[in-house]
Amino acid sequence: MQIRKLTTSNNLGVQLFLLFSIAISAYSIIQYEIDLSTILLVVLGYFVYGCLGIVVTYHRLLTHNSYKTNPIISKLFSIFGCFAMTGSPLAWANIHINHHLYSDKPEDPHSPLNDGLRIFILNYHVADKTSRLRGLVKDKFQQFLHRYYFLVLAVYGVLLYAIGGLYLLAFLYLLPAVITATMSNIVNYVGHKPNWLGGFRTYNLRDQSTNNWLWAIPSWGESWHNNHHRYPSKFTFGEKWYHLDISGLVIRLIRIQ
Repeated sequence: MQIRKLTTSNNLGVQLFLLFSIAISAYSIIQYEIDLSTILLVVLGYFVYGCLGIVVTYHRLLTHNSYKTNPIISKLFSIFGCFAMTGSPLAWANIHINHHLYSDKPEDPHSPLNDGLRIFILNYHVADKTSRLRGLVKDKFQQFLHRYYFLVLAVYGVLLYAIGGLYLLAFLYLLPAVITATMSNIVNYVGHKPNWLGGFRTYNLRDQSTNNWLWAIPSWGESWHNNHHRYPSKFTFGEKWYHLDISGLVIRLIRIQ
């Protein structure tokens, strides 16, 4: 596999999957009665894809190598991250490395200072920084997830539909994926907007990275963004006892000392 092919996800494909997910989710919300069990199903999906997949694994493990865990856990959680529909682990990590290297500069792939609300359309143009992902790029399992990313999404969707029909497909997969992708972009946005409600800066860095207490719980701790930009290799972003970081608590349970 050529290294260049590992640098970015198929942006058009990702957007089409998300648009499909939004349409089916909206249709299902109208068609089905939304009770407590449905809400819990969506929250479960959001926790698995958003917290375990994107935050715990894509972000803090695969991109920043902030902790070590059992290889089985890292592989399983990498698959969970795929279901969030924001790209393969390799593509996601490369995008995020670009964000840290060029934070709030023109080359930043998702800075609200440069792109405004356009960051919500996942139209990323990033430099090839796979030299910083050497271990990840050489990982055969991660290469498989990147090469067959959209097939993995499709197979999972078909499996859920076969088990529980449109209801399970929509509320355990598609709607949680939409929420995860939306929350990721909310963090990208408010995490660089110091003057937004809930925003404050602990560290005076060269970028506009910002903590935001308002989004800490729904983002699984990702909105302690200024703390993260100051110490990107730390697995927990909360620095005070009241900085609730749910993902950091999960990592404490699964990391290898």
